[in-house]
Amino acid sequence: MIKTEENETGSSTADEITIGKVAERLSFFFSNANLRMDKFLRREIMNKENDGFVTIDVLLRFNTIKNITEDPKLIAKAVKEVNTPSLKLKEDESAIARVDPFTNEMMDDNVKVTLRVSNIPTKDEDSASGAEYDVSREEFTDLFKEFGNVAMVRLLKSKMNGNDNRVAVGRAFVEFHSVEDMEKAAKELCVENIEDESLKPNKVLSVKGTNLKVKTMQQWLDKKKNQRDGKSPRGNNRGNDRKRRTENDDTKAQIEAIEFKLDWKPGCVISVKGLPDNCDREMILDAVKTFMGGDDITVRADYSRGQKDGAVRFDEPNEKINSLAAELKEGKITIGDEKVQSAIVLEGEDEKKYYNDYIAFRTKQMRVNAEEKMKRKKRRGGRQ
Repeated sequence: MIKTEENETGSSTADEITIGKVAERLSFFFSNANLRMDKFLRREIMNKENDGFVTIDVLLRFNTIKNITEDPKLIAKAVKEVNTPSLKLKEDESAIARVDPFTNEMMDDNVKVTLRVSNIPTKDEDSASGAEYDVSREEFTDLFKEFGNVAMVRLLKSKMNGNDNRVAVGRAFVEFHSVEDMEKAAKELCVENIEDESLKPNKVLSVKGTNLKVKTMQQWLDKKKNQRDGKSPRGNNRGNDRKRRTENDDTKAQIEAIEFKLDWKPGCVISVKGLPDNCDREMILDAVKTFMGGDDITVRADYSRGQKDGAVRFDEPNEKINSLAAELKEGKITIGDEKVQSAIVLEGEDEKKYYNDYIAFRTKQMRVNAEEKMKRKKRRGGRQ
């Protein structure tokens, strides 16, 4: 529990400090820089059923939030009272979202706002755990703040020489919030032609007496690409093209071979029509689980927010399914305090069509995820 001290205006000084710290954390968590790295949060935000919102309950699982406060009201206040124009609060104050949605197209936007820094000094090279950086992330970030708002610093580590621990490799990525800030830094710290060693930047940053080498991420990527291209004789271009086409065909075949499997049983699906406007899956499941009582039964709600129709699907047949459908239809059981238009247990061709459609949907979903995963792997391979 947070102890607070009242100031002259009657507001809580401790709460104000806490709210400010939470606002800083939220701005970071929902930033483009973090979402490119944070798979869990990115999946929550890009889940269409969530409409871009992440519940405060989910955010309270994050250690860096939980270490500041466990009060959901203070987290809501951080969005309302602190200058966080990039974030918005749900009407019931239960969830937070970005004002501008994060999209897959933004995954590569870091290239134009990022610097690649090398020659960072390390220490303890002979220790059992391997080399560590001779500068903290906060100290390193401060070096670049004169050029603008730094979104993220990644001090790179890698496993080397059979060492199970990740060791410092003397390199980092510095990502700014805006292209303007990155270009301002690049103008001072980088040279136009990184291959010309006679060129010197306008300004050189140093750590513990060691001068840092700075280039834009685009310059670094271009250099890596030129190095890869330079390894293959020009006469092999056709062979490389054929190899790439073969790899693409193999990838396409692998994706098309993906198929969702479901060993479904008859009499397990209730089709529900005329759901309330504010309906969501949790609302449907709450109504079903209340009816089922304490029975250990696995049930799912196949529903997308905003639709008028949905389905309740059980893994196994049970004697209560028909009774549940009847009471939903009669209005004895409501969803969100509203009676549904109809509820019937699917049979015959209707049931078969439901499962065929569901399997096709899940198959498409798995193929899209596999394709996106392979694209990300290819992008990472190109950057290494």
